[in-house]
Amino acid sequence: MADPVQAFRAAILAALGHAPDDIEPGRFHRFATSDRRGDDAGWCRLFADMRGGVFGCNRLGMSETWSAADRTTLTHQQRTELARQVAQAAAEREREQRQQWQENGRRIARIWAQCLPLVAGDPVTLYLKHRGFGGVWPLPECMRYHRALDCWEGRDRIGMPPAMVAPLMSPEGRMVALHRTYLTADGRKAQVPTVKKLTGAAGSLAGACIPLHKPIRGVIGIAEGIETALAAWCASTVPTVAAYCAGNLAAWQWPRGVHRIVVFADHDTAGREAAQALHDRARAAGLTVQVLTPDEPGDDWADVWASGRNIQKVSA
Repeated sequence: MADPVQAFRAAILAALGHAPDDIEPGRFHRFATSDRRGDDAGWCRLFADMRGGVFGCNRLGMSETWSAADRTTLTHQQRTELARQVAQAAAEREREQRQQWQENGRRIARIWAQCLPLVAGDPVTLYLKHRGFGGVWPLPECMRYHRALDCWEGRDRIGMPPAMVAPLMSPEGRMVALHRTYLTADGRKAQVPTVKKLTGAAGSLAGACIPLHKPIRGVIGIAEGIETALAAWCASTVPTVAAYCAGNLAAWQWPRGVHRIVVFADHDTAGREAAQALHDRARAAGLTVQVLTPDEPGDDWADVWASGRNIQKVSA
């Protein structure tokens, strides 16, 4: 008979591409499902009897149940016991998630309270000037400046550089995370391993975005990054929000009253696939959708804007 611990680990690895090195039966484990330092989005629990287990990834929003035996061969009593264990593990994971969201929420509120509105000459406006947005004013109100923000890599604090900070807001209007871009005093990217980072979430990120602008006459644009969204807005006048990443762009929930969406897609595989997924959802909901993609592979619209090339003209 195969070792149930190794069989469970193999199932996790096959589904998520990552798995914890050691799994202790009966214990709830967190582990990384990406190569990012400090990532603990994965979770699993092999039941104490080692006949079954559950695992998933909070970032991907997925969960699966594993059984050591073919489920079709389980007796009614065994199926009932497996269902009981799955429900117990789910309740435990939900309790842990709520506690973590509450802790993250307190940290987010503390950081946001320390942030300042942008003023000309601060590190954020200097950074945006270097990125090609000199003279763009006023900038979106949700973009803020933090004088000295803790920068962590895993469990190590590696400095307190200034930072550009912007909130990710849920479709219900809750602040669920903060996007941070670490900078130097003269507005360059800080010399840290990861310049752009998201705080731990204080709620589900599904459908969330960085609300740089509000819709105008039922029209809204969306791009992946903050700078890309700013470039799209500057060139097209379409009010544009930032999704933070391709996965969030695909899952983004547009505001009520919107009837037309302009998707400023990145020209890479993830960007095109995310744009198509959003396009299909919005069209199915009866919205008009326009997807714009840079001509050059690997480019986003911030690259196009910085190079002085034209962005296809659209308007709100």
